[in-house]
Amino acid sequence: MTKEQNKALVLKAHQMLFSDKDVKALDLYFSPDFIEHSPLVANGISGLKELVAEHPQMNYTVNRVLGDENGLVALHGRFTGLDENPLVGFDIYRVKDGRIVEHWDGLVSEASKNASGRSQLDGTTEIGSQENTEKNRQLVQKFFKETLIDGDYDGFRRYSDGHTFYQHSPDIADGVDEVIQFLEALKGKGEALKYDKTHRTIADGQFVLTHSEGSIAGTRHAYFELWRVENGHIVELWDAITPVPKDNEALHHYGIF
Repeated sequence: MTKEQNKALVLKAHQMLFSDKDVKALDLYFSPDFIEHSPLVANGISGLKELVAEHPQMNYTVNRVLGDENGLVALHGRFTGLDENPLVGFDIYRVKDGRIVEHWDGLVSEASKNASGRSQLDGTTEIGSQENTEKNRQLVQKFFKETLIDGDYDGFRRYSDGHTFYQHSPDIADGVDEVIQFLEALKGKGEALKYDKTHRTIADGQFVLTHSEGSIAGTRHAYFELWRVENGHIVELWDAITPVPKDNEALHHYGIF
């Protein structure tokens, strides 16, 4: 199947299951050996059936759909009825031979708009031209290694135009200086965002999603970060950063390691 076919399949399955609450989607689109890594759901097809049955008011709205040539598809959107507050963030699916075989997610509570008036989901949604997809992937991977894994925050200046950086994190305003100051302040308090390894990168047009692991103040975290590249510069970020369950069984289930 093509990337676009995989995107259409995942979007149809996700909406059918989580908005329509139609579990026939599991027979139509999911592998019998489906692996679930979300800490919110028990493993396998049975876990998804239980989730749907236990949350009859659940609904999902998608904002962005990304696909990659390796069978990965990412959805960026909003759940209601799954928790006390709406949850926003990312779902990553792996498709093989026309079936969904694996799933990871990073969901956080919806927050108020940040100091620049941006929400966790607003902004451009158009994938744009595919011409620079691989260049954008390589740019973000290089930036990520130097800036976040190696901790050289000046990379935000080197890989942007030095000023423009549209920020959708609830805690940070727009601007390159603002994100650097925020990260340096966390480091000064002993709460630095430590990045160890990138597990998955999904590039589609102007968007690149990185799924990585690390820790904050000694607690393991999963990072889902969506970067937008424009004219060879990183210009925008959406994210969902979630703690990873502590016990070994949950760590294995979550699939980060």
